[in-house]
Order: sequence, then structure tokens, then C-alpha cells
Amino acid sequence: MRISMITQGCKMNQYESELIIEILENAGYVVVTDEDPLSDVYIVNSCAVTSEAERKVRQTVRHLRKQNSAARIILAGCYAQIPRDDAERKELGVDLILGNLEKKQILSFLNENGIYSNKDYWNDDDISFELVENSVEERSRAFVKVEDGCNNGCSYCVIRSLRGTKIRSKPVEVVLKEIERLISKKHREIVITGLNLGKYGIDTGDNLATLLSKVLKLHGDFRIRLSSINPEDLNDELIEVIRNENRICNHLHIPIQSGSNSVLRRMGRTYDAEQFMENVNKLREVDSLFSITTDIMVGFPGETEEEFKETLELVTRAQFSKVHTFRFSARPGTRAAEFENQIPGNIKKERAELLIRHARNIANEYRQKLIGRNVDVLVEGVANGIYAGYDEYYVYHEINAGTIGDFVRVRVCSVTEEGVVSKIDQKQVSNE
Repeated sequence: MRISMITQGCKMNQYESELIIEILENAGYVVVTDEDPLSDVYIVNSCAVTSEAERKVRQTVRHLRKQNSAARIILAGCYAQIPRDDAERKELGVDLILGNLEKKQILSFLNENGIYSNKDYWNDDDISFELVENSVEERSRAFVKVEDGCNNGCSYCVIRSLRGTKIRSKPVEVVLKEIERLISKKHREIVITGLNLGKYGIDTGDNLATLLSKVLKLHGDFRIRLSSINPEDLNDELIEVIRNENRICNHLHIPIQSGSNSVLRRMGRTYDAEQFMENVNKLREVDSLFSITTDIMVGFPGETEEEFKETLELVTRAQFSKVHTFRFSARPGTRAAEFENQIPGNIKKERAELLIRHARNIANEYRQKLIGRNVDVLVEGVANGIYAGYDEYYVYHEINAGTIGDFVRVRVCSVTEEGVVSKIDQKQVSNE
């Protein structure tokens, strides 16, 4: 049986898809990671963070059904966690719906039809068994999920109701064993991920800084990247670990959401723009080019032109290397969906376009500062003689030589629309 694993959404889903693939391959199934028209089964590991994400799920299912009407389609992940009845399942066009617990028990459900989605799975779900031994996406990079659940109270977010409000941390010794296995299989970059990563260990008496310190005692030629951390969880202890260890990438994804304090309060975020910038400045003391990427939502209910302007100003001050811009969408069951002064769609579209243009200019300014600098690129692919990969700042490089799966030291030569062009010393290539 040939199975296609299609992953949408966050790094958590990427990790869990790798877990599912490993389970299926160990059971003897052939698994591919594209929408192969010859597959017998399609598993869509879905996202539901915005209405646009949900639209993409439905679009994918329709496309799969059209290209291969005889295949089974299994909907898994966060969109599968939304309550629905069997009639809605059939209308959606899928044979089986699996929630966020059941998808990890895929072998038990592979030939079933219907809906299997435990709404309270986080009360008894032990994530310590979630161990990926080999990343399937790239030989060079692997994700390690160390935490699940979110106990924040953001007024706009539906994900905590789909993944749970209880923090569940993977034990330190289990994380270390998982990473050791990945290093032994020549994965050179380990991405530490979690739904609310900064809360790691509050249920076990550990914390993220301590976990990182222990990971960095492992032997091997590897580096660590943190996936995403909320502003309120970026503390001095964690910054010191980053400062003192060059194997941690000088890049953090810190979702600010808005540069306006009044909007942040309505969102239920527990920090303000000044606290955010204080942490930005601390990171730039570690490295003047410390790369900070972020998420920003435009058109939150009641957002005024002045509040939006404050967001644009913060983007300039923070000098983000990349901004993921998205428009507010009212998610069922959230407080923000009931707020007054919902912003019209045309205004949200206009603000998103303005922010995207501004953020691109700022990102270009950031990349210009890299010209002439030597950085370490993890080579991940090659096409038409051009090698490509990402450096410690999570900047995309096109380089003149390299070996897939290895680090190369390069000098940045010029800036492109999406990254930079770099050159490796030919002496280094000849000596490898």
C-alpha cells in the first residue's frame, strides 16, 4: 500500500508527521511526502489556526478527491479536532477523521471509517512516547517536539482548545536520547519545538534553559535552533545560555502579534512593546546581527490607524529579518470573535499589504548588513549547480559549492529578494 503524508501548518505538525511516517514505514508501508496521484491513501495532517488555513485544508481534500477518486482520505490534526458529525465528514469528502491523539495511533485506524477524535486527549496523553528516530524531510535537519499544550489566554486563538490547555513536557532524559539518535544518523541541525516552548518544564520542575544546557553536552557536529518562543518567556537565564554557546543558532522566532500596547491588551497578551524591545536589545548585545523573526496580526477588532502605525514603527525599531503577516479572522468560540468594532475585510487587506511591503524593506536592510560576513550554512539541496541552505541566522543562501548535509563556511556577497548569494572558499571544498 502506498500512502501520501501531506503536512500543513506548524513545526509541531511537521514533527508529528515524521512520527506517523516512521510508524507506517516500520509496519511495511511505502510512504511519500507529496500528493502522488498513484497513492492508495492520503493523510492530511491539517492546521486550523486561521480561517485561511481551514480553507486550504478543504481545498487540498477536494483536489485529492478529484485526482484520485478511489483513494482513501484521512483528515488528521487540528482541523480534525473541531467538533463535527458524520454527515459533515461525508460532505467534507474524507473517509476518516483522526484527532491529535488518534493520529499517533494510525495503525489502529488505517482501515476504519468515521470520526475518532478525543476532545480531552491532553488529560491522559503522555508525549514521552513520541520519539522520531530519523527525520524524513531532509537528511540535514530534524525536529524534536519537547512540549505540547498552551495555558495562555489569548482572546483570538483557537489552538489551545484543539491541543489542550495543560502543559505536557517530554522528560529531559527522553529528549536527550532522541537527540542522540538523530545526531548518530548525521542530522546536523536539531530544531527544538513545542506549542508553547517557553513553558517547557513547568509541569516537571525543569525549564528550557536547563534542557538546552544538557543537550549541548552531547557529542557531535550539530547545532540547535529553537522554533518559537513567546516574548514573556524569553528570560535572562535563557539569553545567557544562548550567549555562552555558539552551537545555538543566533535566531529566534518571537511572535509579537502587534506593536500597539492597547491591541496587545485586547489580545490577552501578557507583555508590552517596551518589554519586547528590551529583549530584542539584549539579544543584539549577544550578536549585533541576532536574527529575530516574528508573526504580526493586522485588523484585530478595534485596531485604529494609530495602533497600526505603532506596529509599523516597531517593525522598524526591531529590524526583523522576516515577518509573517496575517489578517485577523474570527475563530469560533474565541472571545475576540464577539468583540465589537470588527475591521472590514478591505481595510485588513490594505493594512496587510502595507505591512508586507514595509517588512520586506526592513528584512532587506537586515540582509545587507550580512554582506562581507562569514557564516556557517547547512547545505540542504542543489539545483542547476547552485547549492542552497540556511545559516545560523535562518537566512537562505545560494552558494557556489558544497556537500548536502554538511556545514560550509561562506562569505556573503550580495542580497537577493529572498536571501543572499555567498561563496565558499574553493580551498575548503578541495580539502573536504
